[in-house]
Order: sequence, then C-alpha cells, then structure tokens
Amino acid sequence: MNSYFFTGWVTRWHQGRFIDGCVSLIVYGADAETAEKNFEQWLLRANGEESPVPVKVEKIVGAPVLDQLFTETGYLPIDWKQIGEEMRKTLEAAEGDDMAQGYWVDCNQWPQPHQISATIESLQAELPEDIRSGLNWSPEHTFFFLISVLSPPPAQPQFPEEDLDETHSTAHGGAAQEDQDEQQGLESVEEPAPSPFPEIVDKELAVLVRARNSVVAAWLWKKYSASTPLAGHAIRIDAPCDPVSFGEPNP
Repeated sequence: MNSYFFTGWVTRWHQGRFIDGCVSLIVYGADAETAEKNFEQWLLRANGEESPVPVKVEKIVGAPVLDQLFTETGYLPIDWKQIGEEMRKTLEAAEGDDMAQGYWVDCNQWPQPHQISATIESLQAELPEDIRSGLNWSPEHTFFFLISVLSPPPAQPQFPEEDLDETHSTAHGGAAQEDQDEQQGLESVEEPAPSPFPEIVDKELAVLVRARNSVVAAWLWKKYSASTPLAGHAIRIDAPCDPVSFGEPNP
C-alpha cells in the first residue's frame, strides 16, 4: 500500500499575530500527488473552530514510506490500521520515557559512520558509557521510530577560472561596477527565508522501525542500506506521527 510522510510549515493567526508551526502526518492509500493534496487540505482545515483562523502553508516536504516495518528480528509488511493502534498503545505505555528511547542521541554519529557492528550486543559494548547507560537495552521493551533519509545538500556552484578572475577584478572596480549594474537594470534575487524548523528538509525516504532504542533503530537501517545508494545519506530519527487514510475515517 502506498504511503508518504509529509511535514508542513504553516503560519496561523493567533491572538492578534501570526505564529509559525510545523506539523507531520503519514498519509496512506493514495498516489503521491493525491496524498500531498490531501495533506495540504488537512493543514488548512479549520480545526473545528467556530471562527476559522487564517492559515498559510509556507512549505511542504514529503517522501515515500518504505512498505516494510523494520524490527530487530526481521522485516514485516505494514498494515497501517494495525500499526496505528500499536503506536498509540506503545506511546501510552512509554509516557515520560523519552530518554530511554534515545531521541537525544545523534544517530549520524552513533552507530559510528561506516562501521556496522555485527550484533546488538557488540553495538552496545562499542558505545561510550555516557550514551549507553541512558538507553533502554531490554528486548522486551521496544518503541516505534520514524527514520527520515535526507537528500544530499545542493552542490555548490563551480565557477571557471576566468569567472573567478572577473569576480576579482569586479571587487576592485567597486562603485563603478555597481553603477554599471544599475544602468543595465540588473536586480538581485532575494533568497527565500530559511525554515525555522529542522524537520523541513528534503527527504529521499522514510522508514518505520520498532526497536529498543534509537541507536538500534539507526543500526538496523544502516545494515539494510549498506549496499544501496542511500548508504551514505544523513538521517533524522523522530517519534512517528499518526497514519491517516483520507478515503476512510481517520484512525
């Protein structure tokens, strides 16, 4: 079943001023274009308020969700209705236990890049004590994680040497070059404002994982992706958001 992970940056009118917010959702049961349109409409909803507030969608980023749930014992096909129920139960049971889940660990650093431990036990032994001691290692106590595989940063423009020489000359030209630019009607293009939310970043893929902590979740992904083109991509690990199919009642 097709599913997509979307994050939206929205601006809402609240108590006389606009406030930025960031909202995420997993949409399943539709193609990519329909899923994104449904997500955008969901962002613009009135939230059941008697007096709807103005809402502006600043940006939406999305990525397909892999159709397999990663676990410590293998991969399972995802049934989003069932997964939604399990996620809610797990969240209720884990209330106040964020530290044990390990969302605070930089999982681009641990497990160490380009080093894949053979087992969870060896992974645990290789971690520094200050990280290892704060994590849950009981296999009977597992959590859900959503891994976002990030797109590589845009390449920096490369300038031929003659352009660099011209730039150097322009720097010494100073005011004369500015006057020439004005005469030619050249206008600088204003860069779009960066998002205030780190979640608003381009992604290649999202992966749902159930594991005892975030380091193990990252380890499972790195083992799986080691022989794929995504192996060197940076990742984010977050708590999973609600899965919704807009063609049927929300779970």
